Amino acid sequence: MINEPIHFGASIRRALTTALVIMGLVALNGSLAFAATSKAKTKRRIIPVTINKGQNYSITGVKEGTNPSPKVVNNPNALVLQHAPGRIEIVGADSGSWKINATLATGEKVTYVVTVKAAAPPQGTLIPVAAPTVIP
Repeated sequence: MINEPIHFGASIRRALTTALVIMGLVALNGSLAFAATSKAKTKRRIIPVTINKGQNYSITGVKEGTNPSPKVVNNPNALVLQHAPGRIEIVGADSGSWKINATLATGEKVTYVVTVKAAAPPQGTLIPVAAPTVIP
């Protein structure tokens, strides 16, 4: 009786198989959670920039071959944006703010928060008026 092989029933085999599958899924889920947290740790550095209307600002040291991705926060007419290899040129056109995501030559991903200040509020209005009366 001592040398007899141990025979497991079908229910015990299913239970062991289920336990192994669950342990594998837990291990896989843990590695996925670790990968997700390692990506979340790399936040973009935020660089605030404030310029006046009519003033220009140059962002140098931008990685060549990449394009900046601007996002309008307030007033789409606030900036004029031009990019060339290695730099981004900004000109303040009106009061407002934009966010510009860029990758530096070092590989660091940064966000420039550009705020344009106007010296005075806009004068007049752009609403069309009625045509003058015809002189007979």
